[in-house]
Amino acid sequence: MDKANFTSIVFGEILYDCFPDRTCLGGASLNFAWNLRQLGFPVAMISAVGRDELGQQARGFLRRADIDQQWVADRPEPTGTVDVLLDNGQPSYTILAGVAWDYIETKPALDQPPDLIYYGTAAQRSPANRLGLEHLLAANPRHRLFDVNLRKDCYTPQTVLFGLEAATIVKLNDEEWEAVRDIAEVAAPDDLIARYALHCLAITFGGAGAQLHIPGASFAARPAPVSVVDAVGAGDAFSGVLAASALLGTDPQQALDLACAAGASAVQHPGAHCPLPESVKAAFA
Repeated sequence: MDKANFTSIVFGEILYDCFPDRTCLGGASLNFAWNLRQLGFPVAMISAVGRDELGQQARGFLRRADIDQQWVADRPEPTGTVDVLLDNGQPSYTILAGVAWDYIETKPALDQPPDLIYYGTAAQRSPANRLGLEHLLAANPRHRLFDVNLRKDCYTPQTVLFGLEAATIVKLNDEEWEAVRDIAEVAAPDDLIARYALHCLAITFGGAGAQLHIPGASFAARPAPVSVVDAVGAGDAFSGVLAASALLGTDPQQALDLACAAGASAVQHPGAHCPLPESVKAAFA
């Protein structure tokens, strides 16, 4: 099937990662959209930016990346920012509240169900955003990718449970798996899949690779060791490739191998918007 015929909608944050030595455009949702678009799939974002210089810069990035921004609202609040500290390449985040992406009021009228909707937990921290996400999910998209991305003060157990109940695909890292396992009161990946009728569950383990669980089967992949510059955006590269594989019905082991290759490449570059490896792009050509 022609990739141009797929419709993918990304709901969530557009923000700037503020490191001690630099400021980079990011946000898990935007990073995911960037990676899926690199693979040739049309992507539309539902988000909000401020009427400020950072907001204008973000819109310029969306334009250059050919990410549809018709549903990105302009808000009087400032464009979102996050303070990021790195410890041996691993990031910790302080996410400012009361910013533009806390007020995502766009509720598009969709002519037909999208092929994929992506969402996380952070953008659900405001009631208005939660209602907007519920409106989108009511359109009955074929794939509903819940990229858990637990961030301090940006989620509740109820947010996580709502995300699980709506999802067909769940992606999270090993630390998030421990938290979600407790919240959902399950013992193993197969239990979560059965509880929420998931199509697949992906768990990442940093340099130790990742697992992909589907009903009745599990797969594992471990990329070759690489030098980590920073890990910001690595999980989003993984998620973008995982979504592309779901859209095309890629073999699960191949899907996992490609997603791990994308994540391993991302950690070798500063910032979240590095090009995907040519070998990964070629698999979706």
